[in-house]
Amino acid sequence: MTQRNTAILSVSLPKETMVDVEKLAKLEKKSKSELVREMVRVYRVWKFEKNWKKIRVMGEDIRKKFNFKNEYELFEYIHGD
Repeated sequence: MTQRNTAILSVSLPKETMVDVEKLAKLEKKSKSELVREMVRVYRVWKFEKNWKKIRVMGEDIRKKFNFKNEYELFEYIHGD
């Protein structure tokens, strides 16, 4: 017998949300499963970009605190001469 490469996810949604999901799936010509998989992929990208922006802000704060002009000054500070 062949093993499934998928798992079943059962969720409860407000009726209005389910109507939206069904409309979106029909509009995109996708199954609800395909739509949810795409939503997860989009969320992952969004979350990565959001986290990356936070990291960049932290890096900019550190740059200002230590008055680094460029990455070479940072490298020199970390590794010394």
